[in-house]
Amino acid sequence: MRTKDIILVFGAAIFIAAGAAGAVQAPPVKTAAASIPECASCHPEAKIDDSVHKGLFCLDCHPGAKLQSGDPPHPAKKDLPPPDCTSRCHRTGPAAPGGTPLAYPDSVHGKGYLERNEAEVARCWDCHGKHNIKAGADPASMANRANIPMTCSRCHEDMAVVIKYNIHAESPYQEYRKSVHGQALLKKGLVSFAAVCIDCHGVHNIQAAGAPHLQAKNPETCGRCHVLILNEFKDSIHGAEGMKGNPDVPGCVDCHGEHTVTAVGDAKAPTSKANLPDTCSMCHARPDIMKKYGVPEDRIKTFIESFHGIAIGFGDKAEAGCTSCHGVHDIRPAADPKSTVHSSNLAKTCGQTNCHPGMPKRIATAKIHRDITSRKAGAPYYVQKILFWLVIVSAALTVLWFIPALVRRARRRPQP
Repeated sequence: MRTKDIILVFGAAIFIAAGAAGAVQAPPVKTAAASIPECASCHPEAKIDDSVHKGLFCLDCHPGAKLQSGDPPHPAKKDLPPPDCTSRCHRTGPAAPGGTPLAYPDSVHGKGYLERNEAEVARCWDCHGKHNIKAGADPASMANRANIPMTCSRCHEDMAVVIKYNIHAESPYQEYRKSVHGQALLKKGLVSFAAVCIDCHGVHNIQAAGAPHLQAKNPETCGRCHVLILNEFKDSIHGAEGMKGNPDVPGCVDCHGEHTVTAVGDAKAPTSKANLPDTCSMCHARPDIMKKYGVPEDRIKTFIESFHGIAIGFGDKAEAGCTSCHGVHDIRPAADPKSTVHSSNLAKTCGQTNCHPGMPKRIATAKIHRDITSRKAGAPYYVQKILFWLVIVSAALTVLWFIPALVRRARRRPQP
Protein backbone atom coordinates (compact mmCIF):
# COMPACT_ATOMS: atom_id res chain seq x y z
CA MET A 1 0.00 0.00 0.00
CA ARG A 2 1.37 3.37 -0.95
CA THR A 3 2.14 6.01 1.64
CA LYS A 4 -0.55 8.31 0.22
CA ASP A 5 -3.23 5.62 0.58
CA ILE A 6 -2.16 4.87 4.13
CA ILE A 7 -2.54 8.52 5.07
CA LEU A 8 -6.01 8.66 3.54
CA VAL A 9 -7.20 5.52 5.33
CA PHE A 10 -5.79 6.74 8.65
CA GLY A 11 -7.49 10.12 8.25
CA ALA A 12 -10.80 8.50 7.42
CA ALA A 13 -10.55 6.32 10.51
CA ILE A 14 -9.97 9.36 12.70
CA PHE A 15 -12.93 11.18 11.12
CA ILE A 16 -15.26 8.21 11.70
CA ALA A 17 -14.11 7.81 15.29
CA ALA A 18 -14.72 11.48 15.98
CA GLY A 19 -18.18 11.22 14.47
CA ALA A 20 -18.99 8.19 16.58
CA ALA A 21 -17.87 9.97 19.71
CA GLY A 22 -20.07 12.94 18.82
CA ALA A 23 -23.03 10.64 18.19
CA VAL A 24 -23.08 9.35 21.73
CA GLN A 25 -22.98 12.83 23.32
CA ALA A 26 -26.27 14.05 24.88
CA PRO A 27 -28.03 16.87 23.00
CA PRO A 28 -27.87 20.40 24.51
CA VAL A 29 -30.27 20.83 27.42
CA LYS A 30 -31.51 23.71 29.50
CA THR A 31 -29.31 24.59 32.44
CA ALA A 32 -30.39 23.68 35.94
CA ALA A 33 -31.66 27.21 36.51
CA ALA A 34 -34.20 26.68 33.76
CA SER A 35 -35.60 23.53 35.28
CA ILE A 36 -38.94 24.17 36.96
CA PRO A 37 -38.43 21.54 39.71
CA GLU A 38 -35.05 23.08 40.54
CA CYS A 39 -36.45 26.64 40.72
CA ALA A 40 -39.56 25.52 42.60
CA SER A 41 -37.47 24.23 45.48
CA CYS A 42 -36.78 27.87 46.38
CA HIS A 43 -39.78 29.44 44.63
CA PRO A 44 -42.76 27.19 45.40
CA GLU A 45 -45.18 29.91 44.33
CA ALA A 46 -43.73 29.88 40.82
CA LYS A 47 -45.34 26.63 39.70
CA ILE A 48 -46.93 26.86 36.25
CA ASP A 49 -48.45 23.37 35.99
CA ASP A 50 -52.00 24.80 35.78
CA SER A 51 -51.19 27.82 33.60
CA VAL A 52 -51.18 28.29 29.84
CA HIS A 53 -47.37 28.36 30.05
CA LYS A 54 -47.15 24.76 31.21
CA GLY A 55 -44.23 23.18 29.35
CA LEU A 56 -42.10 26.33 29.28
CA PHE A 57 -38.91 26.71 31.27
CA CYS A 58 -38.14 29.47 33.75
CA LEU A 59 -35.39 30.90 31.54
CA ASP A 60 -37.91 31.41 28.73
CA CYS A 61 -39.33 34.34 30.70
CA HIS A 62 -36.35 35.05 33.00
CA PRO A 63 -33.35 34.77 30.64
CA GLY A 64 -31.12 36.64 33.07
CA ALA A 65 -31.50 34.08 35.87
CA LYS A 66 -28.50 31.96 34.83
CA LEU A 67 -26.64 29.79 37.28
CA GLN A 68 -23.74 31.21 39.19
CA SER A 69 -21.93 30.37 42.38
CA GLY A 70 -23.23 31.77 45.64
CA ASP A 71 -26.56 32.12 47.39
CA PRO A 72 -28.87 32.62 45.60
CA PRO A 73 -27.40 30.66 42.69
CA HIS A 74 -28.47 33.36 40.23
CA PRO A 75 -28.33 37.18 40.03
CA ALA A 76 -30.37 39.04 42.66
CA LYS A 77 -33.91 40.09 41.73
CA LYS A 78 -32.91 43.75 41.52
CA ASP A 79 -30.30 42.84 38.91
CA LEU A 80 -32.64 40.76 36.78
CA PRO A 81 -34.33 42.41 33.80
CA PRO A 82 -38.15 42.19 33.90
CA PRO A 83 -39.79 39.69 31.56
CA ASP A 84 -40.24 40.86 27.99
CA CYS A 85 -43.37 39.05 26.88
CA THR A 86 -43.05 40.13 23.24
CA SER A 87 -39.34 39.40 22.67
CA ARG A 88 -40.03 35.90 21.32
CA CYS A 89 -43.74 35.28 22.01
CA HIS A 90 -47.03 37.19 21.91
CA ARG A 91 -46.14 39.10 18.79
CA THR A 92 -49.61 38.67 17.36
CA GLY A 93 -53.04 39.07 18.86
CA PRO A 94 -56.75 38.78 18.11
CA ALA A 95 -58.19 40.72 15.20
CA ALA A 96 -59.61 43.44 17.44
CA PRO A 97 -58.68 47.09 18.09
CA GLY A 98 -55.59 47.07 20.28
CA GLY A 99 -55.54 43.30 20.37
CA THR A 100 -51.82 42.77 19.72
CA PRO A 101 -49.44 43.10 22.68
CA LEU A 102 -47.02 44.95 20.39
CA ALA A 103 -49.26 48.01 20.85
CA TYR A 104 -48.46 48.15 24.58
CA PRO A 105 -45.33 50.40 24.33
CA ASP A 106 -47.46 53.17 22.74
CA SER A 107 -50.23 52.92 25.34
CA VAL A 108 -50.62 55.08 28.44
CA HIS A 109 -49.52 52.11 30.53
CA GLY A 110 -46.60 51.21 28.28
CA LYS A 111 -45.23 54.75 28.17
CA GLY A 112 -45.44 55.04 31.94
CA TYR A 113 -43.65 51.74 32.51
CA LEU A 114 -41.13 51.62 29.68
CA GLU A 115 -40.31 55.32 29.30
CA ARG A 116 -40.79 56.73 32.80
CA ASN A 117 -40.23 53.56 34.85
CA GLU A 118 -43.33 54.15 36.97
CA ALA A 119 -43.84 51.19 39.28
CA GLU A 120 -47.63 51.54 39.73
CA VAL A 121 -48.40 51.32 36.01
CA ALA A 122 -50.09 48.16 34.74
CA ARG A 123 -47.76 45.63 33.13
CA CYS A 124 -48.51 42.30 31.47
CA TRP A 125 -48.48 40.32 34.72
CA ASP A 126 -50.65 42.86 36.53
CA CYS A 127 -53.54 42.13 34.17
CA HIS A 128 -52.88 38.51 33.18
CA GLY A 129 -51.29 37.15 36.35
CA LYS A 130 -47.76 35.92 36.98
CA HIS A 131 -47.18 32.18 37.14
CA ASN A 132 -50.88 31.34 37.27
CA ILE A 133 -51.81 32.79 33.88
CA LYS A 134 -54.99 31.25 32.46
CA ALA A 135 -56.46 31.40 28.98
CA GLY A 136 -58.81 34.33 28.47
CA ALA A 137 -61.76 31.97 28.02
CA ASP A 138 -61.09 30.37 31.43
CA PRO A 139 -63.54 31.76 34.04
CA ALA A 140 -60.63 31.84 36.52
CA SER A 141 -58.51 34.07 34.27
CA MET A 142 -57.90 37.66 35.36
CA ALA A 143 -58.41 38.61 31.72
CA ASN A 144 -61.71 36.79 31.35
CA ARG A 145 -64.49 39.22 30.36
CA ALA A 146 -66.38 38.55 33.57
CA ASN A 147 -63.31 39.46 35.66
CA ILE A 148 -61.90 42.39 33.71
CA PRO A 149 -63.73 45.16 35.64
CA MET A 150 -62.38 43.78 38.92
CA THR A 151 -58.90 43.38 37.44
CA CYS A 152 -58.83 47.00 36.31
CA SER A 153 -60.21 48.15 39.66
CA ARG A 154 -57.09 46.93 41.46
CA CYS A 155 -55.37 50.08 40.22
CA HIS A 156 -58.22 52.37 39.25
CA GLU A 157 -59.95 52.12 42.64
CA ASP A 158 -56.68 52.77 44.48
CA MET A 159 -56.94 56.43 45.52
CA ALA A 160 -53.18 56.72 45.95
CA VAL A 161 -52.76 55.82 42.26
CA VAL A 162 -55.71 57.98 41.18
CA ILE A 163 -54.34 61.06 42.96
CA LYS A 164 -50.72 60.53 41.94
CA TYR A 165 -51.53 60.28 38.23
CA ASN A 166 -54.49 62.69 38.25
CA ILE A 167 -56.90 60.10 36.84
CA HIS A 168 -60.22 61.87 36.25
CA ALA A 169 -62.38 58.83 37.12
CA GLU A 170 -62.00 58.27 40.85
CA SER A 171 -64.13 55.14 41.34
CA PRO A 172 -64.95 53.71 37.91
CA TYR A 173 -65.69 50.20 39.15
CA GLN A 174 -68.22 51.37 41.73
CA GLU A 175 -69.89 53.48 39.05
CA TYR A 176 -69.73 50.72 36.45
CA ARG A 177 -71.35 48.06 38.61
CA LYS A 178 -74.43 50.28 39.02
CA SER A 179 -74.68 51.06 35.30
CA VAL A 180 -76.73 49.18 32.70
CA HIS A 181 -73.53 47.57 31.44
CA GLY A 182 -72.39 46.53 34.91
CA GLN A 183 -75.80 45.20 35.86
CA ALA A 184 -75.93 43.13 32.67
CA LEU A 185 -72.52 41.60 33.44
CA LEU A 186 -72.54 41.23 37.22
CA LYS A 187 -76.21 40.52 37.90
CA LYS A 188 -77.52 38.96 34.71
CA GLY A 189 -74.32 37.17 33.72
CA LEU A 190 -74.36 38.37 30.09
CA VAL A 191 -70.60 37.90 29.75
CA SER A 192 -70.40 37.94 25.96
CA PHE A 193 -73.01 40.69 25.60
CA ALA A 194 -72.34 43.34 28.26
CA ALA A 195 -69.68 45.96 27.56
CA VAL A 196 -66.60 45.73 29.79
CA CYS A 197 -63.55 47.99 30.15
CA ILE A 198 -61.64 46.68 27.13
CA ASP A 199 -64.60 47.11 24.78
CA CYS A 200 -64.54 50.87 25.27
CA HIS A 201 -60.93 51.65 26.23
CA GLY A 202 -59.04 49.11 24.16
CA VAL A 203 -56.85 46.18 25.17
CA HIS A 204 -53.11 46.74 24.93
CA ASN A 205 -53.36 50.16 23.25
CA ILE A 206 -55.25 52.07 25.99
CA GLN A 207 -54.67 55.81 25.71
CA ALA A 208 -54.82 58.61 28.27
CA ALA A 209 -58.06 60.56 28.70
CA GLY A 210 -56.68 63.64 26.93
CA ALA A 211 -55.41 61.80 23.86
CA PRO A 212 -56.89 62.84 20.49
CA HIS A 213 -59.35 60.44 18.83
CA LEU A 214 -59.84 58.60 22.11
CA GLN A 215 -61.47 55.22 21.51
CA ALA A 216 -63.74 55.53 24.55
CA LYS A 217 -65.25 58.75 23.15
CA ASN A 218 -65.55 57.59 19.56
CA PRO A 219 -69.22 56.98 18.60
CA GLU A 220 -68.11 54.02 16.50
CA THR A 221 -66.92 52.31 19.67
CA CYS A 222 -70.46 52.36 21.08
CA GLY A 223 -71.75 51.54 17.61
CA ARG A 224 -70.11 48.12 17.68
CA CYS A 225 -72.95 47.13 20.00
CA HIS A 226 -75.53 49.82 19.24
CA VAL A 227 -75.46 49.49 15.47
CA LEU A 228 -78.88 50.96 14.60
CA ILE A 229 -78.41 53.92 16.93
CA LEU A 230 -75.02 54.69 15.36
CA ASN A 231 -76.62 54.72 11.90
CA GLU A 232 -79.15 57.29 13.12
CA PHE A 233 -76.54 59.33 14.93
CA LYS A 234 -74.19 59.56 11.94
CA ASP A 235 -76.84 61.46 9.98
CA SER A 236 -77.62 63.92 12.79
CA ILE A 237 -76.06 67.35 13.20
CA HIS A 238 -74.06 66.10 16.19
CA GLY A 239 -73.03 62.82 14.56
CA ALA A 240 -72.01 64.27 11.20
CA GLU A 241 -69.60 66.67 12.89
CA GLY A 242 -68.53 64.17 15.54
CA MET A 243 -67.50 61.60 12.93
CA LYS A 244 -65.22 64.24 11.46
CA GLY A 245 -63.50 64.60 14.83
CA ASN A 246 -65.03 67.95 15.77
CA PRO A 247 -64.41 68.30 19.55
CA ASP A 248 -67.20 70.85 19.99
CA VAL A 249 -70.09 68.46 19.41
CA PRO A 250 -71.40 65.99 21.99
CA GLY A 251 -70.72 62.29 21.64
CA CYS A 252 -72.36 59.34 23.34
CA VAL A 253 -70.56 59.75 26.68
CA ASP A 254 -71.36 63.48 26.85
CA CYS A 255 -75.07 62.74 27.06
CA HIS A 256 -75.17 59.27 28.60
CA GLY A 257 -72.16 59.41 30.89
CA GLU A 258 -69.06 57.23 30.97
CA HIS A 259 -69.05 54.53 33.64
CA THR A 260 -72.43 55.62 35.01
CA VAL A 261 -74.58 54.86 31.94
CA THR A 262 -78.10 54.25 33.22
CA ALA A 263 -81.46 53.54 31.59
CA VAL A 264 -83.46 56.56 30.41
CA GLY A 265 -86.25 55.63 32.79
CA ASP A 266 -83.95 56.03 35.79
CA ALA A 267 -84.61 59.36 37.51
CA LYS A 268 -80.85 59.85 37.99
CA ALA A 269 -79.99 59.31 34.33
CA PRO A 270 -78.66 62.42 32.57
CA THR A 271 -80.97 61.52 29.68
CA SER A 272 -84.12 61.36 31.82
CA LYS A 273 -86.71 63.99 30.94
CA ALA A 274 -86.16 65.95 34.16
CA ASN A 275 -82.38 66.08 33.68
CA LEU A 276 -82.27 66.74 29.94
CA PRO A 277 -82.20 70.56 30.23
CA ASP A 278 -79.09 70.30 32.41
CA THR A 279 -77.49 67.75 30.09
CA CYS A 280 -78.16 69.79 26.95
CA SER A 281 -77.06 72.97 28.72
CA MET A 282 -73.48 71.68 28.89
CA CYS A 283 -73.25 72.78 25.26
CA HIS A 284 -76.31 74.92 24.57
CA ALA A 285 -75.69 77.29 27.47
CA ARG A 286 -72.09 77.95 26.46
CA PRO A 287 -71.87 81.30 24.65
CA ASP A 288 -68.54 80.47 23.01
CA ILE A 289 -69.83 77.35 21.24
CA MET A 290 -73.27 78.78 20.43
CA LYS A 291 -71.81 81.92 18.85
CA LYS A 292 -69.33 79.83 16.88
CA TYR A 293 -72.14 77.90 15.18
CA GLY A 294 -74.76 80.64 15.06
CA VAL A 295 -77.12 79.01 17.57
CA PRO A 296 -79.03 81.21 20.05
CA GLU A 297 -77.59 80.74 23.50
CA ASP A 298 -80.88 81.25 25.36
CA ARG A 299 -82.49 77.94 24.37
CA ILE A 300 -82.17 76.31 27.79
CA LYS A 301 -83.31 79.41 29.65
CA THR A 302 -86.36 79.94 27.45
CA PHE A 303 -87.34 76.28 27.71
CA ILE A 304 -87.15 76.28 31.51
CA GLU A 305 -89.40 79.37 31.57
CA SER A 306 -91.90 77.82 29.14
CA PHE A 307 -95.06 75.91 30.14
CA HIS A 308 -93.31 72.63 29.30
CA GLY A 309 -90.21 73.52 31.28
CA ILE A 310 -92.16 74.70 34.34
CA ALA A 311 -94.24 71.50 34.35
CA ILE A 312 -91.13 69.32 34.15
CA GLY A 313 -89.58 71.36 36.95
CA PHE A 314 -92.54 70.42 39.13
CA GLY A 315 -92.01 66.73 38.32
CA ASP A 316 -94.56 66.25 35.56
CA LYS A 317 -93.36 63.34 33.42
CA ALA A 318 -95.96 63.77 30.69
CA GLU A 319 -94.69 67.13 29.44
CA ALA A 320 -92.50 67.51 26.37
CA GLY A 321 -88.77 67.68 26.97
CA CYS A 322 -85.87 68.51 24.67
CA THR A 323 -85.87 65.14 22.89
CA SER A 324 -89.67 65.05 22.59
CA CYS A 325 -89.47 67.78 19.97
CA HIS A 326 -85.91 67.67 18.60
CA GLY A 327 -85.39 63.92 18.49
CA VAL A 328 -82.86 61.76 20.26
CA HIS A 329 -80.01 60.41 18.15
CA ASP A 330 -81.31 61.92 14.90
CA ILE A 331 -81.31 65.62 15.85
CA ARG A 332 -81.08 67.89 12.80
CA PRO A 333 -80.98 71.67 12.27
CA ALA A 334 -84.41 73.30 12.17
CA ALA A 335 -83.78 74.30 8.53
CA ASP A 336 -83.38 70.65 7.49
CA PRO A 337 -86.66 69.36 5.93
CA LYS A 338 -86.05 66.05 7.75
CA SER A 339 -85.88 67.76 11.14
CA THR A 340 -88.75 67.13 13.53
CA VAL A 341 -88.83 70.87 14.28
CA HIS A 342 -88.84 71.96 10.64
CA SER A 343 -91.89 74.16 9.98
CA SER A 344 -93.41 71.49 7.71
CA ASN A 345 -93.14 68.83 10.44
CA LEU A 346 -94.15 70.77 13.55
CA ALA A 347 -97.83 69.85 13.38
CA LYS A 348 -96.88 66.16 13.32
CA THR A 349 -94.31 66.59 16.10
CA CYS A 350 -96.64 68.51 18.39
CA GLY A 351 -99.56 66.31 17.41
CA GLN A 352 -98.06 63.12 18.79
CA THR A 353 -100.55 60.86 20.56
CA ASN A 354 -99.19 61.64 24.01
CA CYS A 355 -98.92 65.39 23.39
CA HIS A 356 -101.42 67.48 21.37
CA PRO A 357 -103.17 65.20 18.87
CA GLY A 358 -104.92 67.07 16.11
CA MET A 359 -103.06 70.32 16.72
CA PRO A 360 -103.61 72.83 13.86
CA LYS A 361 -100.52 73.72 11.88
CA ARG A 362 -101.04 77.44 12.57
CA ILE A 363 -100.68 76.89 16.33
CA ALA A 364 -97.91 74.30 16.00
CA THR A 365 -95.69 76.76 14.15
CA ALA A 366 -95.85 79.28 16.99
CA LYS A 367 -92.46 80.11 18.44
CA ILE A 368 -91.58 78.03 21.51
CA HIS A 369 -88.19 79.32 22.64
CA ARG A 370 -89.32 82.87 23.32
CA ASP A 371 -87.59 85.19 25.80
CA ILE A 372 -90.46 87.15 27.29
CA THR A 373 -88.01 89.59 28.87
CA SER A 374 -87.10 90.85 25.39
CA ARG A 375 -89.19 93.17 23.23
CA LYS A 376 -88.53 90.80 20.34
CA ALA A 377 -90.97 88.37 21.98
CA GLY A 378 -93.83 90.66 20.91
CA ALA A 379 -97.22 90.25 22.64
CA PRO A 380 -95.95 87.93 25.42
CA TYR A 381 -93.43 90.60 26.44
CA TYR A 382 -96.13 93.26 26.83
CA VAL A 383 -98.58 90.88 28.52
CA GLN A 384 -95.86 89.96 31.00
CA LYS A 385 -95.15 93.63 31.67
CA ILE A 386 -98.86 94.42 32.14
CA LEU A 387 -99.31 91.52 34.54
CA PHE A 388 -96.21 92.53 36.47
CA TRP A 389 -97.43 96.09 36.99
CA LEU A 390 -100.94 94.90 37.79
CA VAL A 391 -99.49 92.85 40.65
CA ILE A 392 -97.46 95.83 41.89
CA VAL A 393 -100.43 98.21 41.72
CA SER A 394 -102.72 95.65 43.38
CA ALA A 395 -100.23 95.16 46.20
CA ALA A 396 -99.85 98.92 46.64
CA LEU A 397 -103.63 99.49 46.73
CA THR A 398 -103.99 96.67 49.22
CA VAL A 399 -101.44 98.27 51.52
CA LEU A 400 -103.02 101.72 51.14
CA TRP A 401 -106.45 100.26 51.90
CA PHE A 402 -105.52 98.20 54.93
CA ILE A 403 -103.15 100.55 56.74
CA PRO A 404 -105.76 103.31 57.38
CA ALA A 405 -108.29 100.64 58.38
CA LEU A 406 -105.85 99.17 60.88
CA VAL A 407 -105.11 102.63 62.29
CA ARG A 408 -108.83 103.39 62.72
CA ARG A 409 -109.40 100.04 64.42
CA ALA A 410 -106.55 100.68 66.80
CA ARG A 411 -108.03 104.09 67.76
CA ARG A 412 -111.46 102.60 68.47
CA ARG A 413 -110.03 100.02 70.86
CA PRO A 414 -111.56 100.73 74.32
CA GLN A 415 -109.23 102.07 76.97
CA PRO A 416 -108.79 99.89 80.09
